[in-house]
Amino acid sequence: MKKLMVTVAAGLIAIAGVVAIAIAGATTGRAAQTTTTTTTTTLAPPVQGAGAHQVFFYVDTVQGAGGTVKLAADAGCSMTNLFQRGDVVVFRMWGIHAATGGNDLTNVTVEKAYVKIPGLPAMSMAYGNHPTKPPVAYWTYAWKVPPSYPLGIVNFTVTVVTNPVPAGLTAAIPSETGVFSQKALATPSQLTIVPS
Repeated sequence: MKKLMVTVAAGLIAIAGVVAIAIAGATTGRAAQTTTTTTTTTLAPPVQGAGAHQVFFYVDTVQGAGGTVKLAADAGCSMTNLFQRGDVVVFRMWGIHAATGGNDLTNVTVEKAYVKIPGLPAMSMAYGNHPTKPPVAYWTYAWKVPPSYPLGIVNFTVTVVTNPVPAGLTAAIPSETGVFSQKALATPSQLTIVPS
């Protein structure tokens, strides 16, 4: 009988030890949980706005030939946003019309595409082939920065107006307009006229 009581007592002590370790572990876990903090970030509205969009396009600027600064043969069409007076800024654009199922923005699907530079009238972009390998076609406009044009950021816009699609194989799709503006971009990414 004495042997049975010693065995039961030892078993109870072992169980108590396991319970104490479990409680200590649970307490440690709870302490870790109560010390964690959560941070939230409030995001700004998207650059393109919060409305529905049907015309999507990409715009960039590259070095053009014929400017005051003579470019190396391999420097033409190099992407940049920093230009001096007398340089040639080439605006490039391509994209799709989502409402038509993703048709490319070409001279067939677009009624007009133009660049608007502050202080100047709207300038029509041309759609054509470019000497890449393989050749591709997209929209461009070349602007030689006048000698008196103000230094600083040039808040240009590019506007695309699609041709309407008459009813036929699908339902009619009205003409739609898309506008690109660099105003919401970070300053280093904006077209800027810098001193010579």
